Amino acid sequence: MIDPQQALALVLQAAVRRLPRRVPLAVAGGLTLAQSVRADRDYPPFARAAMDGYAVCTADAGRTVKVVGEVAAGQDVKIEVTAGHCLEIMTGAPCPPGTEAVVKKEETEPAADRVVLPTRILAGEHIAPRGSECQSGRLVLESGQTLTPLAVAVLASFGLESVEVFPRPSLAIITTGAELVPLHTGETPVPLDPLGPGQIRDSNGPMLGAMARELGIEQPDELHAEDRLEAILRALEQAADKDLVLLTGGVSAGKYDLVPDALQSYGAQRIFHKVSQKPGKPLLLAQKGPQLLFGLPGNPLSCHLCCHRYVAAAIRQMEGKPPLPGPFRGRLAEPVRPRRSRTFYVQARAEPLAQQSAAWQVHPLLGASSADMFACHRANCYVEVPPGETPIPAGEVLEFTWLGPAPWSY
Repeated sequence: MIDPQQALALVLQAAVRRLPRRVPLAVAGGLTLAQSVRADRDYPPFARAAMDGYAVCTADAGRTVKVVGEVAAGQDVKIEVTAGHCLEIMTGAPCPPGTEAVVKKEETEPAADRVVLPTRILAGEHIAPRGSECQSGRLVLESGQTLTPLAVAVLASFGLESVEVFPRPSLAIITTGAELVPLHTGETPVPLDPLGPGQIRDSNGPMLGAMARELGIEQPDELHAEDRLEAILRALEQAADKDLVLLTGGVSAGKYDLVPDALQSYGAQRIFHKVSQKPGKPLLLAQKGPQLLFGLPGNPLSCHLCCHRYVAAAIRQMEGKPPLPGPFRGRLAEPVRPRRSRTFYVQARAEPLAQQSAAWQVHPLLGASSADMFACHRANCYVEVPPGETPIPAGEVLEFTWLGPAPWSY
């Protein structure tokens, strides 16, 4: 066995960043930028009105002036603002020649075709000068940045219809085990078939599919193979064109744990097998050319931890993102017993401490067994409990990682 840090280091070493690809801007959100982007012109490209009101000369403060026209957003009006005259102007419109300030509409008194201006007008008031937000040629986005919705808005402002990004990897999920009964996946509900003796419904497949989609992989292939070497090999061949393959079950030491042998027959080179962690000890990582293959335990909580800690890190690395966000630190709400020589990853619920918005209290969600997913379905994080013999008391500070994105409000 290797320890969890060694396992993670080997995963990241094997997870090679994908080659950049140009994609339409409409599908680039959430991906990692593979090019630097500079402003194509000044922003705003003209002196812009920041309020609805009147374009005026400052010398006319306190006077009644004639309204000689109007300018709306998108218009280019050539009428010049001169002493004794003004133009009505809308937010976002280009300021006409001669404009020294924009006076808010609610600060004036209209009188037929004239308007009474306030007694105090500051030069440049309510005007966004040309280039005041961003100057032409300025480096705005750098390679390696995640394209948030605001970053997509910047690219659209620059007129970029497509952009170079590091694409998401393709992924296949292969569940193994004769005992698994898949759920009906059609749109029309049908009664579930009665379960036979020793059968259970497949939960790992839907769970891994949901985790993949949470990571941005919208359509992972989902396959199933019985506990036969040729069946697992056939599924592997079907997934041969995928960047990542996740096999669940069949990776321990039982008579029907055939995934290690199937990977060897498939031509994959084993990188490691078994990690000193609980849950998830039987985790296996193999590689065939650029393809990464994870053998995940069949135990649902073991499968979940291994996907959260190792598969997600590989996906993020392949997309050019930092592999592991965090960790955070929180105080235990209840004591936890370590697992001797293995690192114990406990699903838990982190909540902000009262009156301390930057601090967290962590409630471990321990079930009846390591397969008890019903006790921890409300979990929003994993707490890392170091190896040891002595129980860790409530109030002790430990590291934890979020399941999914961390809350933005704290």
